[in-house]
Amino acid sequence: MTRIRRASAGALVALVLGTTAACDTGGAGTPEPTPTASASPSPSGTPTPSATASPSAAPEAEPSEGFSPATTTATAEPSDAHVTVVDVRVGTHDGYDRVVYEVAGVGVPGYRVEYVDQAVQDGSGEPVVVAGDAVLDVWLTGTGYPDDTGHDEFAQDVGPREGTVVEVTRPLTFEGMTQSVIGVAGERRPFRVFVLQDPVRVVVDVQSS
Repeated sequence: MTRIRRASAGALVALVLGTTAACDTGGAGTPEPTPTASASPSPSGTPTPSATASPSAAPEAEPSEGFSPATTTATAEPSDAHVTVVDVRVGTHDGYDRVVYEVAGVGVPGYRVEYVDQAVQDGSGEPVVVAGDAVLDVWLTGTGYPDDTGHDEFAQDVGPREGTVVEVTRPLTFEGMTQSVIGVAGERRPFRVFVLQDPVRVVVDVQSS
C-alpha cells in the first residue's frame, strides 16, 4: 500500500509540474502585442503634407476683405520698420495667384501697390522689364540694405511661369524703399494686399477669374 501511495503521489507531482510547464510554454510562445507598428505607421511610409508641399503650394492665410478694382492704389504706412525682403514666392490658387514678400528685421513694412503703364527703377530711372501684359508696381517702405538690417536681400527674379502672375522681379532697395514688379497675363485684374505675421509677409493676390 505504501508503494502504491508513493507512486500515486509521484504521479500527481509530475502531473502538476507538467501542467505548470505547459502553461509557462504557452505564455512564452504567445507573440507580444505591437500597437506601435499597427496603430502608428512609420512617417516615411506616409509623408506629411508639410514634407510634400512647397511653401507656395497652398494659401498661407485668407484675408477678410475681397478684391479691389484694378484702378485701386493700395497703401499702408510702415510700423517702426527696418526690414529686408529675404524671400519672394508665387503660388497659383483657386481664383487667384499669390505673391508673398517675406521680410526679416524689425517692425512691419508699409506698401504702395498699383498698376502702371511702365515701371521705372527708383534712383536710375531705367524702365523695369517684366514678362506679362499688365504691370503691377509694388513698393515696400520702411526697408533697409542688408548691411543695415543684418539680412541678405532676395536676389533673383521669379519666373517667367504659367498662370495669371507670369513673373516677379527681384526686390531692389534704395533709400528706405524696396521695389518689385509683378507681370500679369492679359488685362489689368482686381487685386488685394495685406500683411501676415510670424514671419512678417506682405501678400499680393491677383484675381484670375
